[in-house]
Amino acid sequence: MFSISRNWILRRSLKHQATGLCLTSIAIATVYISIPSAISKELPIVRSAALDPGIDVPWSQPVKIVDPFEGEYVGIFDKNFFYRRILNSNARVQVVSLWRNDSVRFLLAYSDRDCGFGHSWFDHRISRECLAANAALRIANLYIKVGDRVFQLEGNNSRFRVNRDLASALRNSPSENINIRLVTESGETVDSEIGKSTVAAWKEIYQEIH
Repeated sequence: MFSISRNWILRRSLKHQATGLCLTSIAIATVYISIPSAISKELPIVRSAALDPGIDVPWSQPVKIVDPFEGEYVGIFDKNFFYRRILNSNARVQVVSLWRNDSVRFLLAYSDRDCGFGHSWFDHRISRECLAANAALRIANLYIKVGDRVFQLEGNNSRFRVNRDLASALRNSPSENINIRLVTESGETVDSEIGKSTVAAWKEIYQEIH
């Protein structure tokens, strides 16, 4: 009797393990289906999703991102820069963004050069000395104007969720520059735009959203 009970318990255990494997396979299949179909195409590969003013990536086109922390997904990098007065200084402002099927992340960075005149120790000629300052600002609110609609998003650490309604608007937007407004945690407002090449590429990553 002891031997029969032991075999029965073993069979029950194997059955539960097999059921767990089936459920795991289903979960993996579901995750795979939710990945945009563009990931199966031959896309340029970017090894990091980190945003930096000096990153060298393919801009305004779908790329396959293989990041050690965020995993693999399809995204689009966009960058815009201009000069304006920010934080009481005339600075070069850069707006770098990474768009994926369920979220968008921004880097708002500025650089400022404070230059003064001095005398060279060796030849006593007047020289111009400059100190460069660089900083990044956290973004608390994002406004995107698509056609006549304005989408207001609240974010965390400069990351914003793309819901189904916004994804549909981005997918169907005309291939022209899109105006955005960034509001920093300190209340600074910076207006920028997303270039028409990136806008056209949105159609590749906003085909499906779950």
